[in-house]
Amino acid sequence: MTWDEIRREYAGWLVVEAIGAYTQGSQRIIPDLRVVGTFGDDWRAAWEEYKRLHIADKEREYYPIHTARETLNIGVIDAFGRVLS
Repeated sequence: MTWDEIRREYAGWLVVEAIGAYTQGSQRIIPDLRVVGTFGDDWRAAWEEYKRLHIADKEREYYPIHTARETLNIGVIDAFGRVLS
């Protein structure tokens, strides 16, 4: 699903998996997303699910995110924890 499709169908905190993501400059471009879980207003539950999934499989790309965001603006962080610009 695209981010716009997800925003029309869901509300609140979600954990999503990025499908076919790639880096362009300092941004992650994510053409397709899969909703893994819905959490309403409970950001802590979304964060805990994200951590659980990330520990279980570090090769997959998950994000806890709120549907209030109009666009996905996911920056790239280098190995030293600095946000690329």
